[in-house]
Amino acid sequence: MKKHAETGFSLIEVLVSLLVLSVGIIGAASMQLNALRSNQQSGFHSTALQLAIDTADQIRAATVNNDADAANAYLRLDFKSEESVISAHSLCYDVSSACNAVEITDAQIYEIQRRLKSSLPNGRIKVCRDAAPWSDSSNTYQWDCHDAGKSAPIVVKLSWRSPSDHTALPAGGKESPRLVILVQT
Repeated sequence: MKKHAETGFSLIEVLVSLLVLSVGIIGAASMQLNALRSNQQSGFHSTALQLAIDTADQIRAATVNNDADAANAYLRLDFKSEESVISAHSLCYDVSSACNAVEITDAQIYEIQRRLKSSLPNGRIKVCRDAAPWSDSSNTYQWDCHDAGKSAPIVVKLSWRSPSDHTALPAGGKESPRLVILVQT
């Protein structure tokens, strides 16, 4: 009688193939999760950029820019999303509303704060005159403003911290600005 060699899969081969398949599935899921995080960060950056551009446009259009810096409400804007948004006296949306330049500026600042609070997690915006927004020593943008009078450019500084961002905060526990826009007046 002739003996036939057994053919087919053994239990060990099946378990090894399941292990390889599960590692592949976990890798694909991890790649998908990283793509979603990257997409979310891209959305935050686009939102921040649009907010910074809108703020710069409002600053350029404002008549308060002709006033002294101390009277310019935009240059006092330093808002964190954890703070409460203080509503403007009048929102000046209606064509028939008789708002002066200060009320219009207050309404626009209210809208900037509201948009930051609703669209950027742990967001912060600061507008100031800054002759040196970049720090060579720390290789980052800085929140502190180095005012050199009317000759210093106006800058809009923005930051946010995504809930999925688990990186350590820099020394001092403050997030540096992620986006800085120079306002051409």
